[in-house]
Amino acid sequence: MKHKANSSAAAWALIMEGLTAARLEAHRLDKLVQTAGKLVDESDARDHLYQVAGDVIMATPQRLQRLIRHLDRTSYALAKIGEGHLKDRLSIEDRALVEDGTTNTAPFGGGGQPHTGAERVARKWEARRAGGR
Repeated sequence: MKHKANSSAAAWALIMEGLTAARLEAHRLDKLVQTAGKLVDESDARDHLYQVAGDVIMATPQRLQRLIRHLDRTSYALAKIGEGHLKDRLSIEDRALVEDGTTNTAPFGGGGQPHTGAERVARKWEARRAGGR
């Protein structure tokens, strides 16, 4: 049974690695498509380019965004599936460190709650002080 669990963990890691590489390539491709779009729009031959390849110029960014959305959805699903496996592999100390670091933190620093332990402690202290405790 242990061999099967190890195989599942290895397969999950391999799939996650491939998905991450695909997301990176999609991001790079998106930057190239944006650059190409700017070049077309700034070109003296813009009208001609749209006449001969307008469907490609318009459809490529839309298709790429759909691809990125599918990759993001799949990444999220794999992260949720792998959460238990990864959590079980961590020591209690490492698990607490991760949970403390991610509690009340907006993804990628997007505002809202404090991001460091010191900021969270300061906010709690201010709230208690304001509450008269």
